[in-house]
Amino acid sequence: MSNFTDFISSGGASFPTIFLSKSQTWIPPQDGNIMIHVIGAGGSGSSGNTASVSGGGAGGYCRKNSLAVTTSGSFTVVVGAGGAQVTGETAGNNGGNSTVAGTGLSSTLTANGGVGGEAGTGAVSGGTAANGDVNNTGGGSVKGKGGGAVGITGTGNTGGQTATDMNIYGGDCDVVGDFWSSTLGQLAGGIGGIGISYNYGTATFSDMRINGGPLAGGGSASQTLAGSGLVTSTTGGHGGIGGGGGGARNPTSNTNVRSGRGGEGIVVIQYIP
Repeated sequence: MSNFTDFISSGGASFPTIFLSKSQTWIPPQDGNIMIHVIGAGGSGSSGNTASVSGGGAGGYCRKNSLAVTTSGSFTVVVGAGGAQVTGETAGNNGGNSTVAGTGLSSTLTANGGVGGEAGTGAVSGGTAANGDVNNTGGGSVKGKGGGAVGITGTGNTGGQTATDMNIYGGDCDVVGDFWSSTLGQLAGGIGGIGISYNYGTATFSDMRINGGPLAGGGSASQTLAGSGLVTSTTGGHGGIGGGGGGARNPTSNTNVRSGRGGEGIVVIQYIP
């Protein structure tokens, strides 16, 4: 059974917003109309000591625009787990799928998880979505880029890198705002983390991780030159909810390098007029 106190935003006394962060059976707490947002989990980035690490893909986004519910209804909610961190010369792990099935739904709302970061030179994709009124694919990633972001209005943004090769950032959500204040049919996410591509042989620092906000990708961390004065540990940024994790590269050693993990999936239920 669902716990009505599990991540609830008031959104007005008659129109609550409910954030379901774990798999459960959900019973509507009141009669009315709801909008259902289903977000798959992000894939983790890849790691290693080669130049080919990438971020992970973001989860897909599925939305049911309106569904009449009563307190006698019941829904089976599955929330996907984010792709786990990896270390060594390793591809990232895929994110898990999120689904909602139940009273009044003719088909299961599905938002698939994003693909884990590529250990070679290929691109990775975000998760797809199916059976909603809106079905958007999550943003992906390629060699040397950060994790992808969840897309609310269309395909999610991909991770990127500035022209100076110094900042390797995760994708931003295409609707930026306060995720936890989302209400009345509106949903917003955060901005991607900004990692570092460090290619100078004189500085000493560690852990270049910068995490993504909700629905956004983690930044990647890449040390491009080996040297005695460089970092001994490199960690990619974690994806926010649904976002892809950042990759991590350290040419000195692949035993002290960790990718960013993918963001967990979530289901958001909003009562609407």
